[in-house]
Amino acid sequence: MHLGNIFERTLFEKIKSEQVYKEDRFHVVLLRIKQGELLKPHHSTTDAFLTVMEGEVIFTLNETSFHLKKGDMLTFKSYETHAVQALQNALLLIVK
Repeated sequence: MHLGNIFERTLFEKIKSEQVYKEDRFHVVLLRIKQGELLKPHHSTTDAFLTVMEGEVIFTLNETSFHLKKGDMLTFKSYETHAVQALQNALLLIVK
């Protein structure tokens, strides 16, 4: 099943989360964050895998900061507190 092209969905207007695909076992979310925006500390109810498709971010996980850039990947467990600040317009693909 063809779902479209991920890079054709890259309008940067603040922070936008879009569910790209969902099934019983997992779902895929595309997160767009405009340069300078901050996704405040929060947690997810599921484990997650994240990859940076475009841009650079500071990803803070349980008070540890990671400078992530295009191609970087990160995983985190459910209920771990995390936040994201965009150093550039950023496109993140999250599977949870």
